[in-house]
Formats: sequence, structure tokens, C-alpha cells
Amino acid sequence: MGLKHKIKNFHKKTRDLLLLKAGKEKNRFGFFLFTGATLLMASVFIINLLRSYIETDGLSWLFYIPAALGHAALFTFILYLIFFIPFAFAFKNLKIPVVIFLTMAIFCQIILIIDGLVFNLYRFHINGFVLEMVFNGGNEIFVFDVKLYLKFGLLILVAVVIPYSLILWLAKRYSLLSRKKTTLIICCVLVLCMLFSHISHAVASAVRQTGIQRAGTVLPYYFPLTMNGLLKKMGVVYKEEIDVLACHNSASDIAYPVHPVVIGDSAKNYNILFIAIDSWNPCSFDSITMPYLYNFASQNQYFTNHLSSSNGTRGSIFGFFYGLSYTYETDFIATKTTPVLIDILLKQNYDIQVFPGGPLQGNPFETIFKKTPHVHSKTSGKTALERDKTITQMAMDFIGGQKRENPFFTFVFYDLPHSISLPKEYLKFQPSWTEANYLALNNNTDPVPFFNLYRSCVYQTDQQIKILLEYVQNSGLMDNTIVIITGDHGQEFNENGKNYWGHGSNFSQWQIHVPLIVWIPNMKRGERFSHITTHYDMVPSLMKNCFAVQNPVSDYGMGYEFCDTTSRYPHIVGDHVNYGFVFENTIVTTRHLGDMLVTDKAMNNLPRSAISINELKKAIEKKNMFYKKP
Repeated sequence: MGLKHKIKNFHKKTRDLLLLKAGKEKNRFGFFLFTGATLLMASVFIINLLRSYIETDGLSWLFYIPAALGHAALFTFILYLIFFIPFAFAFKNLKIPVVIFLTMAIFCQIILIIDGLVFNLYRFHINGFVLEMVFNGGNEIFVFDVKLYLKFGLLILVAVVIPYSLILWLAKRYSLLSRKKTTLIICCVLVLCMLFSHISHAVASAVRQTGIQRAGTVLPYYFPLTMNGLLKKMGVVYKEEIDVLACHNSASDIAYPVHPVVIGDSAKNYNILFIAIDSWNPCSFDSITMPYLYNFASQNQYFTNHLSSSNGTRGSIFGFFYGLSYTYETDFIATKTTPVLIDILLKQNYDIQVFPGGPLQGNPFETIFKKTPHVHSKTSGKTALERDKTITQMAMDFIGGQKRENPFFTFVFYDLPHSISLPKEYLKFQPSWTEANYLALNNNTDPVPFFNLYRSCVYQTDQQIKILLEYVQNSGLMDNTIVIITGDHGQEFNENGKNYWGHGSNFSQWQIHVPLIVWIPNMKRGERFSHITTHYDMVPSLMKNCFAVQNPVSDYGMGYEFCDTTSRYPHIVGDHVNYGFVFENTIVTTRHLGDMLVTDKAMNNLPRSAISINELKKAIEKKNMFYKKP
């Protein structure tokens, strides 16, 4: 019995030693993969900063390289903790946790590469809004060619598959040679990098080192610590400096409208035809690209300096219908507050319908049209051109189908210039790309072929508007119909040479400047106005010219009547997180990291002293004018 017991204990100890050795080997192998994945992800972050054309200096790189390492380590540690360690304990076979971890690491790497491409084009990271656009809008929002998929596949092969294959090969050869001391040193370095990135960013935010702050925006889902309270006590930050431009207000603090709106006895209740062109670059508005609309503008009221309420569709449409900045979105959605304009239209028995070329789903559209659930939110069709032709016909059917007992309000939203996609036989302007190759866009890209593709799309939109307006004219409705034609926002083609393309990435004129053409019965024709107008002016103009509203505009909107030459500065743009103040010569932008960027109209960086505290206070008061005063 004694001998058998000793043999049994020997086998048990041997087995335990083998298991311990196997466990150590697994951990060494896994840690090697973790380290390799961290370095690869950090390299993606560094390449993203290089491709972003954000101005950097020595201090910003001194911050960014360790920040990239620390941030990448955070990503990979979460993956290692969830997808390697549990499976390494659960399975004897090392291949299972390795395959699971590498699969998730490769997937994460692909997402980060896509995020870098998105940030490079639009200056924001993949978020819920982008995902909602992709999954709800699909190919109706984003149009990609087969060649683009092939190029992206090649990029993934070179930047992901091959590097991870190399890491796996190196792990098999060298992971067992690593020592505990090496592992400890690597862990300490990565932890120090994380701490350094947060502390240095907090100090940079306090002492206004904008280079570090700008570099930090490139890191996805990076939310650095702040220490303003501590630094104030230390005398690094002074109380008279304005750091927080937004003040927190609950939904119950909203005062919209300030007083009940009173409709005058002389209300005319004109029909209202509101036409919007998605992503309208004003350089495309000429007699060749848009011959019909250009001639229509010359015969009516044309406003040459019109500014959108945002650089994206949601904020722009919010500005159209509410007459307020998109910074109020969360409050209005929480309280289900509908626009005063829609309330009046319903009170005056208007027949309301919407015809969108691209989907208008989710908020704020659901809140805007909450009281009119019958309006269209989506149009069927395989291509943007097909859908735009469909909404033209649907709008004509709606207008022609009225019994004339009630006036109508019709919103027609053309999407083709946003999709930038046409069959080859429609490519009118040359030289032209045949598809929008977003991967080819950089600061050295010749914009002409891309812009010509865009111009061909705009030309087709002009033809659709011609069909619609000629129908209204031939139906004898023009003398009793207000027509407003503008864009939701602009579309940039790197005009400033800062590698900005599209929209949603800045508040320069190329992303918020759009044409505005207005027809109001019995108004003077053939007038051209050069003063600044904004999307916030549509509601006041309709309130006065259509409904003879007695209230001052300040009761229900931020704007003025179109022809009122009062200065619109500071102009509020953006949403409640990333918003900006457009002044006559400067643009102030706040971003998700809490920093403030000051530029001129061409997006050249300016010192903080370029904008005064008094100007900022005036802008903040205007932004918050519909919150109840204490």
C-alpha cells in the first residue's frame, strides 16, 4: 500500500507539474500574441494621425506615441481578458484560444482601420449615428463600387492578415523563450503609457496646448481624464478662462415657444413647396450644371450667402423645421416637442406630406413628424436616381390630387448629389470618375474628376426639379404657392487644401454654405441678396408671410425673415456634443474631448486670443436662448 500510494502521489505531482508547465506555456504564448496585437493596433493609430493632415508638432508626437501604445493596450487587454484566458483554462488544446483571440483581434483591427478611414474623411469616429446610417440606410445612403471592395480587401490583406500571420509565426518560434522579467517590463511600460496619456492630456487641456488636444481626437473612443479642479488649486488654470462652453439644462428647462404663437387675421395660408438638395456644393450652381434652377433663381429671389444649421442632414432638417440649432435635439426628443411650424400647419388644416430620396428614419425625424405619422419616411428604388425620379412623380401626384379645400405643405428631398453615383450613360461632365472611390481621396487627389461625377448627379437633380416646378406652374398653382429651394448642407471637395472631403467634419463654408432660392407670391422678382441668411430663417419667413404671426421671432426661433439684413453672427451649428460658433471671420468648434478649436474661414488654426470672451458669451447666450432663465 505504501509503494502504491507513493507511485500515485508521484503521478499526481508529475501531472500537476505538466499542467502548470502547460499553463505557463499557454500564458507565454497568449502574452506574446497580446503584445503583437498591441503593437499592430498602435501602428494603426499612428498611421491614422499621419493620414489625418492634423497639424502636429514635437510635443503632440511626444504625447501621441505613448498614448497610441497605451490606448491599443487597453483594446487588446480587453480582448485578451475575454477571448483568450477563459478559453485557455477551458481547453487543453492551445489552438482553440489562439484562434478565438486572433479572430477577435483581426476583427477589431479591421474596425479600427475603417474608423481611421471614416475619421480621415469626416473627422469623427464610427459611432451609433454612423451604424444607424449603415444598417437603416444601407446602399441607399452609401454607394460603393465592386472595385472599392476589392481595394479594401487588398488593404485588409496587407495591413491585417499578413501581420497577424507573422505574429503567430513569431509566437510559435520565440514565445517560450520569453522570461517573467520581460513580461513584467512590457506590462509596466504599457501601464505607464496609459497613465502618461491621460495626465499629459489633462495638463494640455488646462494650459491650452491645442496640438496635444487635436492629436488626441484621432484616437477612437478615447476619453481622457480631466483635472481642472485640482489644477485650478495649483494655479495652472485660472477661473476667468472659459473652458466649458455648454451648460447643462434638463428637458424641463425648455421654453419653446417662449409665449403661445398668435396667428394674425390676415393669414394667407399659401401652399408651401419646400425642396431640399442633399449635399449641395454652391460651385455646382451655374448655368451649365443646373440650367433650369439657375434661370429660375434669376427670375425670383436668390440669396447668395445662405448658411446651413449643420454639416449633416439631421441637424440641417432640425434647423429647417424648428428654427433652432440641433443642440436642442436631446431635450426636444425627451419631451417629444414638435416644431411650432408643424403645429401651425396642422392648426390651419394643411395637408402635409414628405417625399425623401434617402431614408428619414429615427430621431429627430420621428419627433418632427410625430403629429403627422402618415408622412413618408422612405422611398423604394434600387438607385438614388431611381428614387429621386420616384419622389418627383409622387410629389406631383400629391399636389395634383388635392381637392383644393386645404392648402398643402410638401417637403421634397433629393438625395442623388449625396450618393454621388450614376450609370455611365449619365456622366455628362468630363473628365469624370465612374464611381466615388473614397479610398483614393487624400490631400493630393485631383478633385476635378470626382467633382465632375458630382456635377453630373446635380444636373440630374436639376432636371427633376424642372419637371416638378413646371408641373406646379402648368397646374396654375404658382400664384398661390410659396416655393423654397435650398440644400440641407454643403459638400466639400478639399477646397481649403486640408484634406476635407464630403461633409460632417468641419463648419467651414464648403460644408455649411448652400444656395437659397425663394418664390413668394406678390413679392418683388429678380432680386439677388448678398447678406447672410440661415436655415433658421425659414420658419420666421413662413410665420410672417404665410400666417401673419404676431409674436416676435425670438418667441419661436433663432432666425429672421429672409430679406431682413440683420447680422446672423454668431451662427450656431452642429449638435449638442460637437457644435460650433461661426463668426464673421472665425469659427469656434467644440469637440467630444471638451477642447475648443479656433480657426479662420479657411480652416487655418488660430490662437485662442483670436476670439474674445465677450464674443463667446454672446454666442453661448444665443445658443441657450430657449432654456428657461433662473
